[in-house]
Amino acid sequence: MARLAYKSGGSYIPVACITSRNEGNATNYREKVNVCTEGKLVRTPSGITRTVSVSGEVVDAGSLQELRTLQDSKAEQIFRVYNTAETAQYFKAIITNLNADHPTGEGEDSTFTMDLDLNSDYQATDVFA
Repeated sequence: MARLAYKSGGSYIPVACITSRNEGNATNYREKVNVCTEGKLVRTPSGITRTVSVSGEVVDAGSLQELRTLQDSKAEQIFRVYNTAETAQYFKAIITNLNADHPTGEGEDSTFTMDLDLNSDYQATDVFA
């Protein structure tokens, strides 16, 4: 099972055990219609939006609040997904959606789903150009 952590200062704070992770890639377009295009729609690719959806269990009672605080900041964060230090992948992203499920049964863990808009590709280090 992979873990998710975010960078705070010079260290990483683990916030979740990931049970699933999905990635979506959408091409963004600029569109125009004018006399020069003879009234026809012309679409030009302008970029790619990468979104990662993560589901998992929170690490502890404060983890969900930490994710809320990160989302409330509206700021880009550096995240690390890892099984071990050797398998870590780093990326920059903004939390765009955060949902939690708090079961009422004793001994059951809270779970969450979260969408992240990536501002970088995955890479092997947390040093970004």
